Amino acid sequence: MAQFEVEVELACTPTEAFEFLTRPANIRLISPPQIMLVFDAAPERLSLGARMDFRVQAYGVVRSASHEITVWEEQTRFIERQVSGPMGAWEHEHLFKQSPGGVIIVDRIEFTPPGGMLGLLVSERKIRESLEDGFEHRHVQLENHFGIPK
Repeated sequence: MAQFEVEVELACTPTEAFEFLTRPANIRLISPPQIMLVFDAAPERLSLGARMDFRVQAYGVVRSASHEITVWEEQTRFIERQVSGPMGAWEHEHLFKQSPGGVIIVDRIEFTPPGGMLGLLVSERKIRESLEDGFEHRHVQLENHFGIPK
């Protein structure tokens, strides 16, 4: 599986960041507008076993996916895993660590590109580029919301 990891430091507590990022409505707000994220079914707040059914636009095509929360450590980390969707495999760990200025949020993603014809178009490199762009946007939105440690 391919791996991608990125982090951002914010001027808030780990609890504040955790609470914000466990609400699908907030995820939609900080996602790049061009992916047109729509949750078809999701709880107000995530928890162990919660499922999110959503659609995103990627590479000019709308794709549906379902993710389930498979690991839940309140205020510390959670993992969402693709149950169904276009990727061969997808697991996203959200980790919240105390820092002198607030919190460091680490996002670790392990993925396998899609198979078949889609896999010929959507390579690991393209997925990495999309993740880099997406998290750059997301981090700017989070910094605007919570501030940057001084």
